[in-house]
Amino acid sequence: MKFVKSPKFLIFLIVFVNFLGYGIVFPVLPLMTEKYGGDPLISGLLIGVFSLMQLVATPVLGKLSDRFGRRPLLLYSLWGTVASFAIMGWTHSIFWLMVARVIDGISGGNVSIAQAYMADVSDKKERAGAMGVLTAGISSGFILGPIWGGLFSGISLSAPFLAAAGITLVSVLLTQFFLPESESVKEMEYEKKYFSFKSLILDMENRPMLVFFFIYMFIFWAQSGVFTTMSLFGKDILNISVEQVSFIFALGGIVSTFIQGFGVSRLVKKFEEKKLLIISIVAATAGFAVMSFAGSMILFIIGVTVYNIGGSLIVPVVNALVSEKSPAHDQGGNLGLLQSFGSMGRLFGPVAAGFVYEKVNPFFPAIMGTFVMITMLFLSWQSLSTDKLKTG
Repeated sequence: MKFVKSPKFLIFLIVFVNFLGYGIVFPVLPLMTEKYGGDPLISGLLIGVFSLMQLVATPVLGKLSDRFGRRPLLLYSLWGTVASFAIMGWTHSIFWLMVARVIDGISGGNVSIAQAYMADVSDKKERAGAMGVLTAGISSGFILGPIWGGLFSGISLSAPFLAAAGITLVSVLLTQFFLPESESVKEMEYEKKYFSFKSLILDMENRPMLVFFFIYMFIFWAQSGVFTTMSLFGKDILNISVEQVSFIFALGGIVSTFIQGFGVSRLVKKFEEKKLLIISIVAATAGFAVMSFAGSMILFIIGVTVYNIGGSLIVPVVNALVSEKSPAHDQGGNLGLLQSFGSMGRLFGPVAAGFVYEKVNPFFPAIMGTFVMITMLFLSWQSLSTDKLKTG
């Protein structure tokens, strides 16, 4: 059982339980919202408010982890997740669902801290692989989250969240007793002397870094928009159950976990990060395009799978590129700012998707995602071309 005390396993577990909840929310929350008197737009707002809170909280928590260390901020974040899941499990009101989502958003910025932790314990050559392992934890949460939600929803729509609160509590205890601090005393002393949130603003003025921030925003805009409406699309267009939708989510998670756990390091060595970014965006765009006209379950699964092949590479590659361009004392802040842009995408995506699903037609969230991904491709291609001109 030594692996239970391994820092990398514990970081894996922390992001896993975070995205276990995220995976539960997509298939279950829209149905819960309808049950309590809401509509697709309210469902999008409930998902989006989490990202609105993270928009502010994530870079702040990341920067605070540069100053006070990774471990105490990870514990704070996990306790917030426990409270959020417990409220969602016990309430039968849209108001308290909103409160729970706000609590989780304010405290749930642990991905940037986990990324900074992995950056602390890996050198630059290993960083993309380390970020791939971390992202595999996220994808594993997406695998089990929908299955978890689908199976426990057979008991009640509240049961998945109460069970998730229990497993998150286990993660809190393991982190409390076994996770060592990763940030060096030297770096914390530096931050104690020079700590300032101004560096976050300065990094937003760094144009090459800003391109990666916007790419991160667009990938989560497109992804969360489609995922938010997937259970409704399954019910209204594909005529499938919440359990079947949950397994489609899980299939995508399996594809992502396999690629992130075993493929990222090898592909980075073969193509380098920026070329791999272009290739992965093209694949993800093709997946959204297929989903845009998928009227059958088989065609929809093909679209989801193709998207996940590309999407599973985009996230760790962008994480690695931002980490490589960041000084050691700004790792938490910059990775937190990156996650904040991801939160913007997760805010706009669900709200826009809920609106167009209800007001236009159910295929529009995927059509919107296709155009967002094309914008991403343009930004990435322009960034790569600019770098070639500078080095040429």
